[in-house]
Amino acid sequence: MKRILAGVACWFILGQFVQAQSIYSFQGLGSLNHQGMPNNVAMGEVGIGTPTIWHINTQNPANLVYNKFSTFQVGLEVDRRSFTGDEVSGKDTDGGLRFLGYAFPIMPGKWSSSFGILPYSSVSYNTFSQGTVDGTNEEVNQISDNRGEGGLTNLFWSNGFMIKEKFLVGVRANYTFGSIEKTSTISIGGSDVPVSNITYEQLESYSDLSFLFGLGYRHTLSEETYLNFGATFSPQTPFNGASELSLIRLSPTGSELETVEVGSQTIQFDLPGTFGFGVSYQKLNKYTIGFDIESERWEGAGSGSQTYNNSVKMALGIGWTPDFDNVSSYWKRAKYSAGFNYHKLPYIVNNQALTDFGINFGASLPVSGFSSLDLAFKWGQLGESTNGLIKETYYKVVIGATINDRWFIKRKYD
Repeated sequence: MKRILAGVACWFILGQFVQAQSIYSFQGLGSLNHQGMPNNVAMGEVGIGTPTIWHINTQNPANLVYNKFSTFQVGLEVDRRSFTGDEVSGKDTDGGLRFLGYAFPIMPGKWSSSFGILPYSSVSYNTFSQGTVDGTNEEVNQISDNRGEGGLTNLFWSNGFMIKEKFLVGVRANYTFGSIEKTSTISIGGSDVPVSNITYEQLESYSDLSFLFGLGYRHTLSEETYLNFGATFSPQTPFNGASELSLIRLSPTGSELETVEVGSQTIQFDLPGTFGFGVSYQKLNKYTIGFDIESERWEGAGSGSQTYNNSVKMALGIGWTPDFDNVSSYWKRAKYSAGFNYHKLPYIVNNQALTDFGINFGASLPVSGFSSLDLAFKWGQLGESTNGLIKETYYKVVIGATINDRWFIKRKYD
């Protein structure tokens, strides 16, 4: 199994993240992805104040201290979306490897570290519009075909430390990189006007560093019953890149006639400052109830060419294990999870803020030792089908694997 997962990890690193088309991913850096693991998705995407010893916490680096094992996680996600609006409808399905992380204790109970790779944003859209050109004597039609693909990826390195008993701090360094390609093909023509086709092709490439800081605290209520608190902070960070623009003249049949390289320039997109808070009530190996709220200061962020709203996300989740020590019933040893989340997005369309609502559930099924097969499902709705907007209804299925082992313990006996 370890050899298979090692091969999957190589495929994951060399491949691309993919997601089904989302109409609204044309804005900013695209659709912003949840920065948690499959177990977090199953529990409503909570994680800031919800520590666990069985999985990697990528949402709050301070909680890594609870990882007593060397933990490897990988996950596959399938995304299916349907679109409805004024005289608009459609469907799309895509998927691929999305989660990869490895965590290990350096000083067990005092210092743990992790690294991995997660998609930060995804761009995948194809829109079509047509109309007439104003101010002409003859009726001249204009057709626009707009496409975008790509996205950004976080390569992260996190460390969590116990400063005093029950008080934790952590830091996560992100190297974010990737490219976004946007093309717009415009066709103009009429009964007495020859058809003219031109494509505007823009390639934006980014690479830069950012940091996320975390705090954690555990209050003991009784034996094996805890109240956990967590907080995260990330300052507004300038994100640097380069943009290249090309103009392509096409024949009426669509073949390329001429390409003009307009040139390239440096660009900057300011990532927003974020603050998150989470709390959870936990009965060890029995149940956990968690709540997160996260705010992003998008006002003053971005590239300056677009207006953004401040963003807020709330998540509530529960996970429970019927009987962790039951040796006769496999299903009683499994962990079951459910939750929901609400996200007010920073993007504004037709002077309206976009909202995303999701309902999640899943399970972690025990396999050899302390490892597990992690399953999650999310039903979500983005936008609405009125006021000139388009409603996206989507389904996400996540299949993940977690391997827990003690890889760096020196053997006493051979």
